[in-house]
Amino acid sequence: MAVDTAPAPGALTLTPDEHTSLVDACRAGVERARATGRHALVSWARTCELTDPFATWAGARTRTGRSLYWQSAWDGTTVLAFGSAHDLRATGAGRLAAVRSAWTELLRETVTAGRDGSGTGPLAVGGFAFGSGTDGTPGVLPEALMWVPLVQLRCASPAGPGAPAGPGAPAGPGAPAGASEAELRLNALVDGSDDPELLTRALTLRAERCLAARDATAPRPAPRPRASVETPAAGEWKDLVRRATDRIRAGDFEKVVLARRLDVTADRELDVPAAVRRMRETYAGTTVFAVGHGDTTFLGATPEYLVRVEEREVQALGLAGTTPRGATPAEDRALEAELAGSAKLRHEHEVVVRMLSEALAESCTRVTAEAEPGVLKLAHVQHLSTPVRARLPEDSAEGVLDLAARLHPTPALGGHPRAEALEWLTRNEGFDRGWYAGGVGWADPEGNGQFAVAIRSALVRGDTASLYAGCGLVADSDPEVEYAETCAKLRPMRAALGIE
Repeated sequence: MAVDTAPAPGALTLTPDEHTSLVDACRAGVERARATGRHALVSWARTCELTDPFATWAGARTRTGRSLYWQSAWDGTTVLAFGSAHDLRATGAGRLAAVRSAWTELLRETVTAGRDGSGTGPLAVGGFAFGSGTDGTPGVLPEALMWVPLVQLRCASPAGPGAPAGPGAPAGPGAPAGASEAELRLNALVDGSDDPELLTRALTLRAERCLAARDATAPRPAPRPRASVETPAAGEWKDLVRRATDRIRAGDFEKVVLARRLDVTADRELDVPAAVRRMRETYAGTTVFAVGHGDTTFLGATPEYLVRVEEREVQALGLAGTTPRGATPAEDRALEAELAGSAKLRHEHEVVVRMLSEALAESCTRVTAEAEPGVLKLAHVQHLSTPVRARLPEDSAEGVLDLAARLHPTPALGGHPRAEALEWLTRNEGFDRGWYAGGVGWADPEGNGQFAVAIRSALVRGDTASLYAGCGLVADSDPEVEYAETCAKLRPMRAALGIE
């Protein structure tokens, strides 16, 4: 395990009993590795207090080559991850199944110890691309990358301003600050030759570095865009809409989701922590995430989850059908009524809900969905929204990764029927979406976890950012209306990055 051992001020003090417990856990892992001839994962936990999880992440993210910030709108969970004890990577159409298999295999060789807090063991955190075929050029994330963090922090509800308005969470900007109890978990992949005392020292030092870190960067001037490039260009994209609707009317597929990308180069390096802070404070009802991978960060504020599993209770979300927010309450209500009454948007939404229900029914029981969609109101747009609920049978070995593999991509991301819509996109969309419209989230050893749909997102590297937006097309979609919808969907990330 490669660890930077330069001295740093510590924010973590282990009691003698905790130090002994961590050494004993490392020794048990080394002995298991020696006996089996394979690496073993050591995962040791204790509780700690986090005054401001965001500040901890903002300061510690630059001290490791890998990081995650996750603030859930759905249950108030905050997860911070720094460094990697072990990567789970895969490519191709079966990448999620391969990651799931590798995660299961790793858990068989895991030694857990310490005092569990809110969690149930080490987490696999990360995400995956919309499709396969990522070319591996600099700044591009792997097709599927989940990893076990060296340092993992998890708390049930975040403290401080910008906490999400989810169940059990403080409500939005201005929520009272204060310390939250968190589970601190240290993870290490060991072999039979490792020294337990040195492992303990290295893990403790890494945790000290992360917990002591604070973002001391002075406020920066707002960046100004120097260049912006649309892919495809606006006219070409609208022509693609016409071609897609022609194919829908010809019966090739029922719906397709066409995306576009906006590449922006600014006059200075983009401030990732400032962008995440703006998302936390501005976009209530969204899950905020930031995945740091080398010098690249994929970040977003998404209203949509692909799948959530907690103690065998499963939820997916049908989120399709979009209209802007109104400038006045009366205009907003009128647009909401138009959204709810639109036959075109209702059809687009029903396709998604039907597919989610059918996919969950393959392995779940008690699959239910509301007969009428609700309306989810966000800062710039509002969507038709229908949760789909189900339950995994007691004898099922499936978990959140299995369900994510089955559900992705939903008709809200790719189209329907899936194979025909994706084939058309591969031939016509004209760019690699990367992790946009893929998934970001986490899984625990019990199969619980959450995966957000990675929309309202951007890939940031230095002074450049790639922003993405898409919309669902059906037979009577209008190119001008759809283009305007994508512009509205780009606004949250433009505002977060300060490049409006």
